[in-house]
Amino acid sequence: METSNSHLVGVAIPTLRQLRAAILVSANSTDAVEALRASGYAGGDSIYSAFEHWLREAGESGDADAGALPLSEFGSKASTFFRDAGWGDVRFSHDDDEDVAIIDIVDCWEGSHGESQDDPGCQLTTGMLAAFFGKIAGYPVAVLETECCHGDSSRCRFLMGNSEVMSYKWQELQQAT
Repeated sequence: METSNSHLVGVAIPTLRQLRAAILVSANSTDAVEALRASGYAGGDSIYSAFEHWLREAGESGDADAGALPLSEFGSKASTFFRDAGWGDVRFSHDDDEDVAIIDIVDCWEGSHGESQDDPGCQLTTGMLAAFFGKIAGYPVAVLETECCHGDSSRCRFLMGNSEVMSYKWQELQQAT
């Protein structure tokens, strides 16, 4: 029997959105955001296991782990996996000058999609991406959401890198506002 770390349970997106909204209104904003990120992070290993299973089922990776795929191939396969799993249209790129990976999600499941929201942001997704890509990288990865698909935008943008780079990017964003 497999351990519970590799199991996924299908939960409808409206259910997840309702749970997310309930958490955001039931706790103070900082605690709620941290709880949602931690929840996303807790599921990252299971998402990674599901991704590797998906690759094996498709005959893509044999016994090799997903992190062994060439970067361009990994990005294409991960985009398809996340799209098919209902996360939205996921695109990967890299900014060599800033030394960060960029993840754009068009029509992200967690975004507010024009709905009024006091605390827009994709906290569950941010935590999950940190865990998933940390597993791929083999070291802790920090993820920072810089755009959320609220208002007129249909895209959420996440920057990803080591904690020092992401701390610097966070400070840059704080100074710009």
